[in-house]
Amino acid sequence: MGLEELNSVLNHFAVLYGSSSNIAKIFAWIGIILVTIVLLYYISVGFVRLTKAFLGMKVKYLGIVLLALGAVFITLSILIP
Repeated sequence: MGLEELNSVLNHFAVLYGSSSNIAKIFAWIGIILVTIVLLYYISVGFVRLTKAFLGMKVKYLGIVLLALGAVFITLSILIP
């Protein structure tokens, strides 16, 4: 169901890019690639900081965080189907 929605959104963008010139397509792909590089950089920096914070956590807070994370996963498993 989620993939069908994604497919319809991507088809909408494909129609928009289908009528443009080659130079516009090149600029669009360069922009998409640059935005992707920046997003991947910030995601990786965030994961490194999250890992450092997770490893430096006291045992008391680690238990609370893991309990909350477990509750989030249980809630998601109930809501998704």
